[in-house]
Amino acid sequence: MLGKSANFGFLEKDAAQLYRLAALAEHYFPTDANTCLFKLRQFAELLAQEVAARTNRLPVADETFADLLRRLRYDRAVPREAGELFHQLRVLGNSAAHDGAGTHAEALFALKMARELAVWFHRAFGGAADFKAGPFTPPRPPPDPADELRAELATLSAALAATQTESEKARAEAEARARALLAAEERARKEADDRVLWEQLAQESDDQLRRVSAELAGLQ
Repeated sequence: MLGKSANFGFLEKDAAQLYRLAALAEHYFPTDANTCLFKLRQFAELLAQEVAARTNRLPVADETFADLLRRLRYDRAVPREAGELFHQLRVLGNSAAHDGAGTHAEALFALKMARELAVWFHRAFGGAADFKAGPFTPPRPPPDPADELRAELATLSAALAATQTESEKARAEAEARARALLAAEERARKEADDRVLWEQLAQESDDQLRRVSAELAGLQ
């Protein structure tokens, strides 16, 4: 069963097919780097087609992925940095598809590049120019990753944990401020209720004192 993606969830609502391909790539990462890379190649090609459609660049008959990328870069529909990410994913994906190639280190690198592209696309075309993606969440490692890959995954996990710790601290501080504000409001409300009560009691006492004074005057 395909689980939720930790890195591409923001695409799910407005770009469901892109989200599905990226989530599949994450799903296959631990057990099949080759399939992960191939899915990311499909993701990149579909993303390029989405960019062409959303910038009113009609598709060209029999246009290859490489030709489409050249056209988008020539028309400046994508910035140079995004174009380079597209190119890298295309090359790695082609090697995976045609040569059966692909290591977990390459797949991890490709996942991070795909997420950068996804964030750029979401900001540029998803109406979320100020979108904050947060840190990349490392996928589940393969059964026996190499030392270098294991170290990189550990570093990514530590960075994510540090960010989560800061988030939790900020949330705790916000909750403490909210509790303090609530306590202050409750105290002010109680003081206001007490003031009304004492004013009422004082008025009743004054009324009672006037009645007693009047009765005494009558007796005299």
